[in-house]
Amino acid sequence: MRIKIFFTSFLVIMLLFPCFPQDTYRVGYSATSLEPDNQFASLTLAGYAAPWEGRFSLQWKEQGTLPSYWGITGGEEHLYYVDGSALYRNSDAGISQWEKMGDAAGIRHIAAATNIIYAIGPNGQLLKTDLSHEKPKWEKMGQWDKPVVAIAVAGGKLYLADQEGVFHVADLKAGKLKWTKALFLPLNNVTSVAGDENRLLALTRDGVLYQQGGDYQKGKWMKIGYKNGVTVHEDIKAIALAGNQLYGIDDAKRVFQGEHRSRKELSARALSIATAEKTAVIVALDLTGINDSFAKIVKEELYKKQGLPPSAVFINSSHTHFAPVTQNWPTWQESNRIADSTYLYVVVREAIVKAVEESLDSAKPAELFFGRGSAQLGFNRSLRDRPEIYDNDVDVLRFRYLDDQSEGCLFIAACHPVFSLPEDRFTLSANYPGVARKVIKEKSGITRSLFLQGTAGDINPADQSEYTTGEKLGNEVIAVLERPMRKLSGPLTCFIDTVDFKLPIKSKDEILSFTEDGNPNAMLAERNVTWSEIMLNYLEQGVKTIPMPVQVHTLNIGNWKLVGFSRETTTPYGLFVKKMWPGEMVSVAGYTNDVSSYLPTHLHIERRNYEGLDSFYWYGMPDTFPSDVEEKILTEIKHHNR
Repeated sequence: MRIKIFFTSFLVIMLLFPCFPQDTYRVGYSATSLEPDNQFASLTLAGYAAPWEGRFSLQWKEQGTLPSYWGITGGEEHLYYVDGSALYRNSDAGISQWEKMGDAAGIRHIAAATNIIYAIGPNGQLLKTDLSHEKPKWEKMGQWDKPVVAIAVAGGKLYLADQEGVFHVADLKAGKLKWTKALFLPLNNVTSVAGDENRLLALTRDGVLYQQGGDYQKGKWMKIGYKNGVTVHEDIKAIALAGNQLYGIDDAKRVFQGEHRSRKELSARALSIATAEKTAVIVALDLTGINDSFAKIVKEELYKKQGLPPSAVFINSSHTHFAPVTQNWPTWQESNRIADSTYLYVVVREAIVKAVEESLDSAKPAELFFGRGSAQLGFNRSLRDRPEIYDNDVDVLRFRYLDDQSEGCLFIAACHPVFSLPEDRFTLSANYPGVARKVIKEKSGITRSLFLQGTAGDINPADQSEYTTGEKLGNEVIAVLERPMRKLSGPLTCFIDTVDFKLPIKSKDEILSFTEDGNPNAMLAERNVTWSEIMLNYLEQGVKTIPMPVQVHTLNIGNWKLVGFSRETTTPYGLFVKKMWPGEMVSVAGYTNDVSSYLPTHLHIERRNYEGLDSFYWYGMPDTFPSDVEEKILTEIKHHNR
């Protein structure tokens, strides 16, 4: 019986992997969207803190003009407004047609729930009307004697904002309204509010849009939009939410639909590669970065669902500076400090898991090939007197399916996706890696592609345009694909090694002196104060050191070695690792699994430049790494010899 089982298993393996020695793999590919939808009115863009007023995805698209109105609100499907005498609802044709729902004499403030409109009457009466009735009539619910600025229904609760910006809340599910002060902070100069089941939005007189809702916000109003003069020029004076869609109205009664300013190209892409014994998946994200805590959540889910160990899931972030915040930036402006929890833990997490699972499901026999080109995409912004410390390699992994000879590619280059045109600084995009993917598709017909960011921590683009940089990269990838490439063969192995560092918290006097120095730059001065508060809090809690581990993730796919460093890895690490295996096919990526600080070398640390010191304050770290950081890491890599 055992012989029969063994023979059957052996036969299955032979059918899947007929060539020995191993030069055929099972390869799968998938791309899923990371684009935010209308459940998010607006998201903060990550990458850099400037302008200090913030960068947000919101823009306005004009839809038409509203009749003269006193108050406006939105329900599950419709917009409603009152004009001092009657209540109106827009038809299914949009905002161009309105139907009268009933009388609304003297009513100025309204808020919609499912088939119910709540209102404040001319003498402070709390009113409601049931729209499911053929002839809706107003019913008194209570009395409110203070001046009301705006009202809204959100999450089954009715909110009233007074002239001081204090919000009062009552549970609509209770038999009788019982008013309490909302747990979140007051908001000065509030002029309009809107809500749905998951969020409460507020607009101030100066046109700044805020959001309340979600445990991550801890009672604070989070800024999510304003008139930036680049992509938002409208003077919005009132807002409404209807059917999960945000609307804004200006003084001229023009109605605008809020939408994300985006190129619609943010994605999670997965490439699964398997032998008879093992499977590994390379994930490429159009994100600025993720933290290790989030990567662990994703990897644990993939282990439970697919049996993939953490070392078999290699997650790389392109580091585009034009994606929503997906990691902690504790010393930045408040809107940038913590990711929107729904976007991170629902949209991003689900997109990664889906991409990985689809790549596994679509896997079929393929051949793999490796090639290397070169392109002068950038320069070393940190060590300008050392121009030789730059890696211009463009590494390309090609996969070709045996059944139909269709192809795809993975490509690696090292350059910060940081520069863009002024209006594009407020636009969600993959930056130059997205441009390169389009060039590859248009010129070669390859639709399956994914980009991995190299050791680009100290590299800026040589060109000010992402289009120029992306064109250069895409053309070089195509050139590599058109030349002879080396075929991969051999087994697949996966390893994650961690090099531990513990950074001490500075003394109280050192921390206080950091803020006392003063800084003429208001942005840096605020950052320094916030950093000091974080460090002093550590001291009060008795914390003496902060762990700052560095991961080295190694995939050996046949005779090709892919090494990924966590953090914003600087150029020398990639150059050193490639020299460890001379003559062999070795590629190196940064920004892998965790992007929680820069990873400098002694050259950066000794010069106390941005990568060597200042960036650690932005990341909320206690200090930079010790000066022998690369010596310790490279020694560990040599010792393990993965």
